[in-house]
Amino acid sequence: GRKTPHPPRRPPPPPPPPPATTEATLAKMSSLAAICFAVGSQKLLLNIRHEMVDRAKAAPGALSVSLSIYGCAYIAVCFVAGDNPPSFLFDAIPEGMGRRVGGFLLWVHVAVSYAINSQAFCSSIDRVVGLRVKVFGWEKMHRVRWAILTALVSMLSYLIANGIPFFKDLVALCGAATSIPLTLLIPAIFYRRIQGVPLFFPTLHSKYSFVLVLFSMALMVIGLIGAIGSIDVDWSNKTGPFACH
Repeated sequence: GRKTPHPPRRPPPPPPPPPATTEATLAKMSSLAAICFAVGSQKLLLNIRHEMVDRAKAAPGALSVSLSIYGCAYIAVCFVAGDNPPSFLFDAIPEGMGRRVGGFLLWVHVAVSYAINSQAFCSSIDRVVGLRVKVFGWEKMHRVRWAILTALVSMLSYLIANGIPFFKDLVALCGAATSIPLTLLIPAIFYRRIQGVPLFFPTLHSKYSFVLVLFSMALMVIGLIGAIGSIDVDWSNKTGPFACH
């Protein structure tokens, strides 16, 4: 007799997604800190506002426009990058003249950013510490004091940049250690101090700043754990400190 045809076999179900590993979790936490580093550029608007004649006129509008432009650019980059972008987007540029031009523009960006931030950083240290030292006429040797201070900052920057030879990890560490406190945590703390309310106790008229303080502290801790953990993983799996990568 005839054989009864068997029904077509169903394809096997797709395998379950792999469980989240420690490295993946650290990478996600580190990415949050890297995003905060990029968003932290808004602190430059405070310097721009300081130079305005009427500081209350255009500052809120400039802040909203700049953040909107950055948000749209970030979303556009996420869509263009595709499903599997490289950890360092510069690696997506193919070899050739375009990559060289991009590398030069990146170098200019880093150099200008360092010049702006180191100038403000050294000036603040000199004002707080340098002018108060009264030994050997140190407070009057302005050029010598400035040369020594900028040289020390340059050496410290070199040690940090080469001790962490991974761009994404260095950006994440800077974001967690500097951008989050400067743009989120410290302004909220100063606001609560000016309002005369307890720092870690919510009140009816200061609930939003209290939430911002807690959120900033949690985000800073998460970012630091992710950045430091990712640095340790990359040191173990790729290369160590002061190695070209």
